Amino acid sequence: MLLPRIFSAIVMAFLFIYAVFVLGASSFVFAMAAVVVLAGWEWARLSGVRSQLGRVAFAAAVGAICFVVLDRDLQSASLTISPVLWALALFWVIRYPVPLLWKFKSSRLVFGALVLVTTWSSLVVLRQSGDFVVWILLLMGLIWGADTGAYFAGRAFGKRKLARFVSPGKSWEGVIGGLLLTQVGLVVFAQLSDFTLNQWFILAAIGLITSFVSVLGDLTESLFKRHEELKDSSHLIPGHGGVMDRVDSLTAAAPIFVLMLSLVGWL
Repeated sequence: MLLPRIFSAIVMAFLFIYAVFVLGASSFVFAMAAVVVLAGWEWARLSGVRSQLGRVAFAAAVGAICFVVLDRDLQSASLTISPVLWALALFWVIRYPVPLLWKFKSSRLVFGALVLVTTWSSLVVLRQSGDFVVWILLLMGLIWGADTGAYFAGRAFGKRKLARFVSPGKSWEGVIGGLLLTQVGLVVFAQLSDFTLNQWFILAAIGLITSFVSVLGDLTESLFKRHEELKDSSHLIPGHGGVMDRVDSLTAAAPIFVLMLSLVGWL
């Protein structure tokens, strides 16, 4: 199982590099739409849709909605619902396993469609920035840093469970470790970018919120998988599960990150 996992990781790394550094703006839009459509097919499974036809129909609907909001103004407007979506997700995670709105299949489908479309919109808006490469690498660095820091800090110091019923392996110590690691990375980034002190404070706040929300994206998918008694969102990626298993943190972090950059005038 290790060899397929390593091979898949290499392929994913190559595709990410190619998308960021090689693809033109139009090609990037279609590439991200393809990823979102695949994630939509998996989300239908997480939502309890049993039939293959139903999953394909939901994925197609997500793709269609993406192209309805191709206009830049609509994309930016769609991002404004992200704080509401993830505040709702936070409430669900805190209250799980109390049966709330998430227990209804239709609610999970609507929530998933909005999450995936806002993720796509945020990446497309980011791609239109003159500093796209810098911002996308910073975004991924925040997500990976939060995850890596949480893993090592959790293994070394983890005692207090973060969400016992949703993801028993995660701890508050892990989350704090991940947030600290991302802040250290932001100090280096700010120094290399000649940020002023005020700009660094703004960047530190954006990084802190983005990193925390990325953890929430992971927990939200875990909630749905636990409810459906699934280990992975699918088996599309050998050794790694499904697309959603790889982008769960991104679906939360990207819209919030891009929205905050827009609000402070950096996009």
